[in-house]
Amino acid sequence: MKLNYIEVKNYRNFINTKLHFDEKTLIIGANDIGKTNVLYALRLLLDKSLSENDLQPLDEDFCIYSEAEANEFSITLHIVEAIEECILSCFREHISDNDDVYLRYVATRTRIGGTKDYKLFVGPSLEELQLVSSRFYLRALNMRYVSATRQIDQYLKNQKNRLIEYLQDARTDEEEKSDNEKFQDLSGRIKVIESELNTLSFIGKAGETLNNQLRDLSEHHQEQNLKLGVDLPANDDLFRKISLLSSIGEHNIQLGGEGRKNQAFIALWSALNQISIQDGQPNEVSIFCIEECEAHLHPHQQRKLAEYLVKVLPTQVILTSHSPYIACEFNPSSIIRLHTKQGSPATICNHNGVSEELGNQIRSMEYRLSPLIAEVYFSDCVLLVEGTSEIVFYKNLAHQLCVDLDKLNISVLSVEGVGFTRYIDLLNALGIPWVMRTDNDYQKYNRPKQQLKEAYYLTGIRRLTNIFSTKCSAKVPIGEQRVNLAELIAENADKLTENNTASNAHRHEMYNVFYLPLSNYGLFLAEEGLEEDIYHSNNDMTKAINQYFVPSEEDEEVLVIEDMVAEMKSKKSTFMYHFLENNSECLDSLKDDPLAEPLYACQTIVQQMRVANHVEL
Repeated sequence: MKLNYIEVKNYRNFINTKLHFDEKTLIIGANDIGKTNVLYALRLLLDKSLSENDLQPLDEDFCIYSEAEANEFSITLHIVEAIEECILSCFREHISDNDDVYLRYVATRTRIGGTKDYKLFVGPSLEELQLVSSRFYLRALNMRYVSATRQIDQYLKNQKNRLIEYLQDARTDEEEKSDNEKFQDLSGRIKVIESELNTLSFIGKAGETLNNQLRDLSEHHQEQNLKLGVDLPANDDLFRKISLLSSIGEHNIQLGGEGRKNQAFIALWSALNQISIQDGQPNEVSIFCIEECEAHLHPHQQRKLAEYLVKVLPTQVILTSHSPYIACEFNPSSIIRLHTKQGSPATICNHNGVSEELGNQIRSMEYRLSPLIAEVYFSDCVLLVEGTSEIVFYKNLAHQLCVDLDKLNISVLSVEGVGFTRYIDLLNALGIPWVMRTDNDYQKYNRPKQQLKEAYYLTGIRRLTNIFSTKCSAKVPIGEQRVNLAELIAENADKLTENNTASNAHRHEMYNVFYLPLSNYGLFLAEEGLEEDIYHSNNDMTKAINQYFVPSEEDEEVLVIEDMVAEMKSKKSTFMYHFLENNSECLDSLKDDPLAEPLYACQTIVQQMRVANHVEL
């Protein structure tokens, strides 16, 4: 059996969303995007730990983002491959000839604050859903849910007891007989231990002291004696007193940190599930749902946990996570990213859940998909830059200009060695807004079959115009668009390629033509290059860079640097790091410079998303 999809309509922060699942599915997204809401929607239909009272809808369950006031919401589950005997006997006529079954929860209200009710439906197809009076199917189909705020000690106790109960029931007659004989022997030993412990001198004296104090307090204690003793369990309750312990050599210690407990709990789950199916048909089918499975684990163990849950746990698993370590190790085709888009506060998913198309885009990053890149899965906007020196520069500039990247959920990512288009394809597939900045560079081309045999292309501008033409169909302009960019590109096509020299004057002319129209789509062009633009931006920056390269008076050999920009470019990231280490305050002079505009564009995109949410609320 497999849960194929969930469809939610007008539920909490979803207007109309369908999410398909894999055998192992990872749901990712920023905080408050709706990951827990998806799991709670599943729980309403599948979690036996929810009571009848828990199923009653609340006003906050009805979506506030719908165009009209939503007084009804629905949750529909599609289950496929329903072939287990326990499922077949439970659902009976509700299963189709194709082994499909549908479950639906529908909630209604008369108005906000008015009377609310819900109904449950089950059927072999959406057209044949029948009203049912209860979640009768939970005796065979349910979900095991662990919340992000799990009380791990209580979970461990419960799961440990379930494991022991399962193993007790699974014993052979011979094993049960042997265990009973051992229990009888243990019972005698327990009584001896209890008797001997109570004869210890300090225990007896403690009892006398307590009784003397009680007699002074009340006459009721004159005829009654209290004593301190050891309350050892009876035989039938002995196993409930068993605790999960760690051992070091011959010494037992209590199970330690929260991370270890988290792993122990999941291992118990796996053991219980394997026991339930080892004899063939299971008595029930469970879907495991774990929120923030990485809780309390360091990166290596987060990666190992992802591998364990995918490869070892033999049942359907749905996880939510904020961990880039888990995200970059998980099967790319089994990842669901929830997000919002500009102009709409409702949560959506680009590919209706798991998607081979998204998986292929992620795989195209090949070995480059590191936790650093996987961080963008959780971003509200990404600034793409050419190299490491740009990352160093823009992170320092953002700090100096009070553009709080972490607060705004903005990532700065270098495309060094890969190119922009592969990253843009990934971000578009994930539904993540992006901004980019590239150099305004020339490149020489040999063209033996054309009239101009050697031509200099303005490759930076052409890079941006090509990206606009092929990758920006869904991009929302940041401001008012005053020119037709497609027409502008066509009008100036020859000026970008038919140049017999790498003229700076022509470069600056084309910069002035294209900068504003491109920047309105988050496509930012350097006037020349990062180092040139920084050095020539204003007198404060020029002076600070000149002073950085002036040798100290103690140097015996004085090296005269004639070309500061060339020196900056020869060092690149090293220069940028050490220069800004002691000169970051001079970046404040760039607050009105085009160098700062990519950051402001990212800030605007995120704020537009936030404003949409605020207005709707």
